[in-house]
Amino acid sequence: MLNVMRKTLFWTVDFIKGSRIKTEYSEIRNILENLNSKEVKILQEYNLKKILRHAKETTMYYKNIETCDQLSNYPVIDKNVIKEHYEKFKSSMFLDKSNISAYTSGSTGTPFKIYQNQHKKYRNTADVIYFAELSGFEIGDKLFYIRHWDEYNSKTPFEAWKRNITMHPVSKLSETDVKNLLDEIQKNNSRKGIIIYASALNVIRDYILKFNLKPIRNSGVTSIIAIAEALNERTKLIVQEYFGVKVVSRYSNVENGIIAQQFLGKSNNFYINWASYFVEILKLNSDDPVEKGELGRIVVTDLFNYCMPMIRYDTGDIGMMNYEDNLDNDYPVLMRIEGRKMDMIFDANGNHISSYMVYNILKYPFIKQYQFIQIDDKKYLFKLNVEEEFHSEKDIKNEFLNLLGSNAEIEFTYVNEIPLLSSGKRKYVVNKTQKKS
Repeated sequence: MLNVMRKTLFWTVDFIKGSRIKTEYSEIRNILENLNSKEVKILQEYNLKKILRHAKETTMYYKNIETCDQLSNYPVIDKNVIKEHYEKFKSSMFLDKSNISAYTSGSTGTPFKIYQNQHKKYRNTADVIYFAELSGFEIGDKLFYIRHWDEYNSKTPFEAWKRNITMHPVSKLSETDVKNLLDEIQKNNSRKGIIIYASALNVIRDYILKFNLKPIRNSGVTSIIAIAEALNERTKLIVQEYFGVKVVSRYSNVENGIIAQQFLGKSNNFYINWASYFVEILKLNSDDPVEKGELGRIVVTDLFNYCMPMIRYDTGDIGMMNYEDNLDNDYPVLMRIEGRKMDMIFDANGNHISSYMVYNILKYPFIKQYQFIQIDDKKYLFKLNVEEEFHSEKDIKNEFLNLLGSNAEIEFTYVNEIPLLSSGKRKYVVNKTQKKS
């Protein structure tokens, strides 16, 4: 009853304020559910050209663009470019407006803050509602949000109650914490959802396996969304079996919003939020587009941040875009998201290899935590947190010599804990070499 009241109150308040979120939600739904229609294509082209013209006409950074209605005429930017020319990215139309700041502590150690206009905020809220519904979550449902909470994103007790959110710090996931969290989730069968860092979901997976927990039913969990890092397939299957609900992965960032998400009952591909962004995959060493099915840099144009236009923004992530088989759709999907460019791995012969290769270690028993580090061109290190019964070092070394090359130097070090980053995430793959090509 309380969940329904929250949902009703949310939309009532939005209606009183002019249905601003509902209007954005309706447009998002119309676009994403009718991508091939002529009307939608015209609307998307209009939204893209509108933000391009606005950037040229109202910001110092883009004022010298010659032809403002062609996306390829705009330079590719990243966090460092924005920070270096910070004031030049601000639109003159919004300097005296009440804007919203979006702050990320930075998983790469680079704090970053941008400003968004109110319309962009409404758009992001509508995106969240739409993509949450696709995963089985509805406004008013209880939300267990397991992430890094700090002074910039924490809610007041009243805000948390109003939004029906339980803020669980990702740093507090000891066995006792996990037990208490699972008990809290199962306390009643009212509708609820879970949003959680993928690495934190691994901790819950390990707890389920260690204590041989039986699947639960009637807990009210209708939605589980993994965020921030790549979702391990084994983790996905174990957690799905335990909760009896499908797990989907979401690709998003603080400075933009929801860029793509997996859909229930479909493949592991990420369906791009073409309603709010234009996404490109560019070559690793140039700003030329890659061929379909080729890995490259994920570059995003935000169609609705008029306060600080982010056009052709290099997210720092690597991905692969292609068309789904047997799908009558002009819009490709993200078939792979490989994480940060700076953590790409190269074999001992200098060839780029997928970071997913490291997941092969998960088939070896008694490993609690791991981290794979490329130290030099041919030197690699496994940091392992293991049980006493672990005796697989030789087998792991032999397997990874086959994957990395017979001339690779592979070492092991054993630790009691692999610490979280300041962002609350845990890096499984690290490249400490200077080779980033």
